Amino acid sequence: MDRKEYQGYGIKIPVNITLPKKTSNLLIAGKSGSGKSISALWYVWQLLHTQESAVYLSDYKAGEEYEMLEGVHAYSSGTDAIQTIRDFYQFFTEIRNSRIRLKKHYTLFIEEWSGLLAYVESQDKKLKAELMSEVGELLAVSRGLNMGVFVCVQRADASYFSSGSREQFQCILSFGRCSAEQFRMLGFSGEMEENPTGGYQAGQALALIDGQEEPKEIIVPWIRNSSEMREDIRRHLEHQTDLRGLIEAVAEGRSGDL
Repeated sequence: MDRKEYQGYGIKIPVNITLPKKTSNLLIAGKSGSGKSISALWYVWQLLHTQESAVYLSDYKAGEEYEMLEGVHAYSSGTDAIQTIRDFYQFFTEIRNSRIRLKKHYTLFIEEWSGLLAYVESQDKKLKAELMSEVGELLAVSRGLNMGVFVCVQRADASYFSSGSREQFQCILSFGRCSAEQFRMLGFSGEMEENPTGGYQAGQALALIDGQEEPKEIIVPWIRNSSEMREDIRRHLEHQTDLRGLIEAVAEGRSGDL
C-alpha cells in the first residue's frame, strides 16, 4: 500500500502490479533485516493462492524464513539451489525449442542470488558464468513464454548480472535503508537521490514499476500469522509437478498439462 497516505492519513491505498502477465520479472533488494525475505514470501503466496503461477524456489542461504518448506520438491536450499536454477533453465529451453505455448505460468524464485554466486565462484568460475548467462537469458526471453524470474539480493551490483539483465525487471523493490549508490544501481533517480535512506523500517520499500510515472513508497501489509502463510505455501508447492517431471513431459510430447 502507499506509504505516505497510510502514515500521514491512515488511508490504505493499494499499489498494484499485474502478476505475472505484465510483471514476470521482479527484483527485490535490501540488507539483512529489512523485511525483504518475508515480503518476498508474501508475493510467492499471492502467486500460489490466486493460482497465477507455479513457483520453484532456489534458496542458497537456507534462511529460517523458508525452513518450513524443507523437503518439498519445489523448494531447494544450500548447494541444491544451483540445480533448481539449472532445471528451470532446461525446462525453459525445452519449451522454447519445442515451440510450446504454456497454459500455466511458471516462476523461478531465487533467494540470495549474490551469496550463491559468491559460493559458485569459489568452486567453479565456469559454472558461475553459465548460471549468470542462464538467468540473464531467462530474464530477457522467458516472459514471452509465460515464465518469469523473481530475484532477491542484498545489493544489485552489476557484477551479479550478465550485460543488460537488470534492465529486464518490470518491478524493482528496495527495502530498508539504502545508499545513494545502491539507489542508482536499481535505477532510481531525481528527487529520490536527495534523501536516499528514506527512513524505511522493515517491510517498507521504494518501488519502481513499469507503467507508473514515478517511484512509489510502499508498505507490505502486516502478516498476522506468517506460519500459517508458510504452511499454505507448502501445501500449494506439494501439489506442483517437479521440474524434472515437467522436462520429461515436454520430451515425451505430453504438453497438454503444462
